[in-house]
Amino acid sequence: MKNLFTKIGIILGGMVLFLIFFIVGATITQATPKILLYTTGINNWEYQPREQTVVYYSDGQEMTRLGYQRIYSKDFPQLIKDGVVAVEDRRFYEHAGFDAKGIGRAIWVNIKAGSKAEGGSTITQQLSRTLFLSNEKTYSRKIKEVFIATAIEEKYSKEAILNMYLNEVYMGRGSSGVATAARIYFGQDVMNLNEAQMTMLIGMIQSPEFYSPDTNYEGLKKRQATVVDIMAQQGIIDAQKAAAIKGQTVYFRSFSPQFSKHPYLVTYLTYWLEEQLGANNLYLGGLSIHTTIDRNMQTAAENAVAAQVRSLSYSGITAKDAALVSIEAGSGAVKAYVGGADFERNQINMANQPRQPGSAIKPLYYAGALNEGKIYPDTKINNKPRQFGDFRPENSSAASPETVNMYQALINSYNVASVEVLNILGIESGVGYLEKFGITTVTAEDKNLALALGGMSKGISPLQLAAAFAVFPQQGIYQEPYLVESINDVKGKNLYSYEQERHRVISRSTVNIMNDILEQTVRYGTGKSAAIAIPSAGKTGTTTDSRDLWYVGYTNELVTAVWAGNSDNTPVTGYSTYGGTVAAPIWRNYMNKLYYSYWLEQKPAPPAVEEPEEEETEDTDETDDNENNDENNEADENDQIDEDEENLGSEAIPEEEPGDTTGPAQPEQPVEGGPPGNEENNPASTVQITPEAAGF
Repeated sequence: MKNLFTKIGIILGGMVLFLIFFIVGATITQATPKILLYTTGINNWEYQPREQTVVYYSDGQEMTRLGYQRIYSKDFPQLIKDGVVAVEDRRFYEHAGFDAKGIGRAIWVNIKAGSKAEGGSTITQQLSRTLFLSNEKTYSRKIKEVFIATAIEEKYSKEAILNMYLNEVYMGRGSSGVATAARIYFGQDVMNLNEAQMTMLIGMIQSPEFYSPDTNYEGLKKRQATVVDIMAQQGIIDAQKAAAIKGQTVYFRSFSPQFSKHPYLVTYLTYWLEEQLGANNLYLGGLSIHTTIDRNMQTAAENAVAAQVRSLSYSGITAKDAALVSIEAGSGAVKAYVGGADFERNQINMANQPRQPGSAIKPLYYAGALNEGKIYPDTKINNKPRQFGDFRPENSSAASPETVNMYQALINSYNVASVEVLNILGIESGVGYLEKFGITTVTAEDKNLALALGGMSKGISPLQLAAAFAVFPQQGIYQEPYLVESINDVKGKNLYSYEQERHRVISRSTVNIMNDILEQTVRYGTGKSAAIAIPSAGKTGTTTDSRDLWYVGYTNELVTAVWAGNSDNTPVTGYSTYGGTVAAPIWRNYMNKLYYSYWLEQKPAPPAVEEPEEEETEDTDETDDNENNDENNEADENDQIDEDEENLGSEAIPEEEPGDTTGPAQPEQPVEGGPPGNEENNPASTVQITPEAAGF
């Protein structure tokens, strides 16, 4: 019954297709091909064998190549040319681009076979589709295909058209052209193939993925037998040779896909390019893609991520995946993009996957509340656990102060105080600010106070979080992150150039306060393990069961978001699994590599030059006195250093983000941050935000 319906479908589809081509054919007169030559633009087009699309780093060095592998051949064995014509387009040398008779014959053959044994499109139509159109199955595309094929036939000889076809046809394993296929499948020049190998390649043309020798060798052998039978029926080979070819075993080279140098980056870039250009235009090749990626930063980022994940496994911490996105402050250009630690193990690109942000979200709505004048740096904020309707947030330590100012709340990442801040700002206003910061994954279900602690139905990706934090070093301006500067075609014509998209999110005065707070977070707060030799600012984030561990840090020239966890969302277990202890070291190691390799604008100080030793002179009473004074001063300094180290050793550890309740209770560190407020002259400084004042 199924075969019956299949045959009926083939008959009906064939009848419709035949009718369309009959009507189109009837409208084509002797003068039409010349008209189509100009209306399609083929008169100004010249065939050029294309190389693969080349992707470049920001410095112009080649990064990788995209698209199908290609080997251009000026000629092909006669058996291949005859066999392709016999199977794909029997009346190739008789028609003018499309073949109504051929379509009718193909329909009849397919009905008898109960499957698609022959194609209805001519070789010239297939070439037109490959070079100029997509593979979408619509009648409008089919009509365009006929018009372009007619124009090509008007301009080029049959030999030239067949050569173009054999160089352009897709052959599987990421290759275009029969000559390329000969190398990839058999490791030989196309002119040196035997007859069995040639007929195998001819058979693959119809559906190279279905008839792949890697997955369907038996199916390919049956297809080869069909090809050989057709060639024998048309007198290209005799029956004896046909039998010999079908009986011969053909051996193929083993194949394993080669990963590019930066697999997560290239995968994301390829997806973006397909969206911009269309897959057909991208894989035809010949394009030049100029990216914003810095090759040194990209390599350093990949190494930092992979090294930390390895180190975590040795330490018994079960975070198997990590991601890093680095954006240039001031431009939005993506300088490094790492979606995971091991592409062969896990192909999920975590750099672009939304994850729960935890406390890393806090600076965004704190900045909003500050920008709206709802709070000030020295505003007193309630930090005592209380009910917000059905929601009752808790701090990770019972010893948390009951009242804090804005600096203390954010530096120590207090949960209750943070919920108070979002509550004062208002949910709608808070969501509005998140959207201004470039966050596109906030849903209607997220519009509640749990959002203050990073509770989201989808989450935020490292790419979007890095772009959001870039507002702070960019003086309050949000810059859309971008990866591609420009795209040029094979002739150098520009197809795409990045156009800057930016808008103001917060004022400069708000930026100055937020930068000060986030710098102190690195000096004294939850981001201490991310401290480097140059000034930096940042925020950690840890979610329930340590499923998502974050650190987003920045200097005046680079903003970098780091996520660590497991792509399958399993909890991260082990000792001290917080954003500040798992993700922050990746950021620190990455930035240290850039800094000490002189790849940042801020350079390390040159090494001190030793002064030449002075000639010994006779000691005097005066020099003896000076030396005694120096020794006394040095002793005093050493005493002070010992005292400082002793104090540092007893310094309280700041409170972490939500989810830290699994760790040991952390004593508080008093933070006096923020500009001193004059309570008499600044009425806002005396505002006491308490449960009663908020109306609860």
